[in-house]
Amino acid sequence: MNIIFNKIIKAPVLTTGSFAIIMFVFLSTTVIAQGKAKIEILGARTFEMDSRIGNGAKRLIGDVRLKHDDALMFCDSAYVYSETNTMDAYGHVRIIQGDSLQLFGDSLKYNGNTKKAILRGDIRLVNTDVTLTTQFLDYDRTKNMAYYYGGGEMISNKDNNKLTSRKGYYYADSQAFYFKDNVVLINPQYTIDADTLNYNSSSEIVHFLGPTTITSDSNYIYTEDGWYNTINNKSKFFKNAYIYSDKKIILGDTLYYERNNGYGEIICNASIIDTVENINLNGDVVHFFEQQDSVMITQEALLMQFFDKDTLYLHADTFKVSTQLVHRDSNLNDSVYTIIDTTRILYAYNHVKFFKKDMQGKADSVVYNFSDSTINFYHDPIIWSKENQLTADFTYIQLADGKPHSIYLKEKAFIASKADSLRDNFNQIKGKNMVGYFKGSTLHKIEVTQNSETIYYAVDDDGKYIGVNKMEGNNMLIFLKDNALETITFIKDPEGTLKPLKEVSPKEVILKGFNWRVEERPRDRFSIFIW
Repeated sequence: MNIIFNKIIKAPVLTTGSFAIIMFVFLSTTVIAQGKAKIEILGARTFEMDSRIGNGAKRLIGDVRLKHDDALMFCDSAYVYSETNTMDAYGHVRIIQGDSLQLFGDSLKYNGNTKKAILRGDIRLVNTDVTLTTQFLDYDRTKNMAYYYGGGEMISNKDNNKLTSRKGYYYADSQAFYFKDNVVLINPQYTIDADTLNYNSSSEIVHFLGPTTITSDSNYIYTEDGWYNTINNKSKFFKNAYIYSDKKIILGDTLYYERNNGYGEIICNASIIDTVENINLNGDVVHFFEQQDSVMITQEALLMQFFDKDTLYLHADTFKVSTQLVHRDSNLNDSVYTIIDTTRILYAYNHVKFFKKDMQGKADSVVYNFSDSTINFYHDPIIWSKENQLTADFTYIQLADGKPHSIYLKEKAFIASKADSLRDNFNQIKGKNMVGYFKGSTLHKIEVTQNSETIYYAVDDDGKYIGVNKMEGNNMLIFLKDNALETITFIKDPEGTLKPLKEVSPKEVILKGFNWRVEERPRDRFSIFIW
């Protein structure tokens, strides 16, 4: 290598010995001043002294190579200031730090005492598979930390992520990025918009530190705190977090979500809002299966279905909502073909109670079919409709427009109501099976089949008791008005008597199987949690 020494101002003629001394000073590979390592000049095409600038300035031009501690620096030209242990570099600037970090830029100001580098213009920071580009970057070698501002873009080739932000920090030791202001991360599967986030290029985990949205074809996620593993697409969200998927809003204190299989968990204050069915499902522990459109809820499980003027509140130990395929045959032009449809079903297990202003009930378990609006009650079900208590081995209610249309009582059907509020006199209807029909929200007609029996207290026009009417037969049709018996018609083999009150004993006015269970009736939406 030829080193040309040109002093810009007039100087004495140098002897061979003095030139060697100067070269020793300039090119010493290890020079320590005041405990600070000096910037070392490894080589250049042209070497000049420039005393006009002062501070022992040396001008290097062409294929400049410098070193400070374990960092190598390259550029087209540079000024090195020996007195201040600083330098300015221009053109194709490159810094190599260790075996994994490289920095590129148009210009560099570097202080060997503070180990701070200021790069400007077309900057690239390359760390293994991650590349950061920006126009303004400051690098602190003592802390091994880089800071950029004025906008930057990071690309990760491993997981195909592209991230932009107004400013950010990079910590080389932990390979962690900290991004701030207008942060956007674009992945082929989703886009993240955030105020602040951390990204670790080693673990490839993103941490959200402010309002953040994650948008994909399958859902929309909002959170203000949490993390996302970009390798396995697993995540956990906190603080005002929710997921919007298939017209459902899923929220809770803690949301865990696996994007690959659509599985999620919600812990504490969980809620799933179905905007189509006008239903809220709430609980403290929720498991949801996005791809199957299914969910399981435990601990303080509560369903709320909203109607125009009323709300249904349903509680159970466990809820399960599943979407099932239904195959049905259809005929068209003498050809039979199969139609595949979907139906959603709610399963409520153990200690089920519900409250609605016009109807309440309880059972061991309930199945609600959303497609045909049928509610099935199993194992000792009780339904209260206004003044009437309805029981049977199995009961189901058919809804229409969110209101009860009919109720079916199967096996050991029994309906009871108090004849008046002052005495324990009960009107009773009994049969093997019954069907009750509603007008509005009031039971107005009852069909009784097989082994029909009834006891009702007859009153005159002034509301005074005439006596007790006890009748039985095979089939019976009953009409009610204002929740009181209006007419009873026996279809086959009727038998009955009307006795004055004073002539009947207490046993005669109670049908077998009668059990008044008013103390179990929910009085409001809060009492459904009391079993």
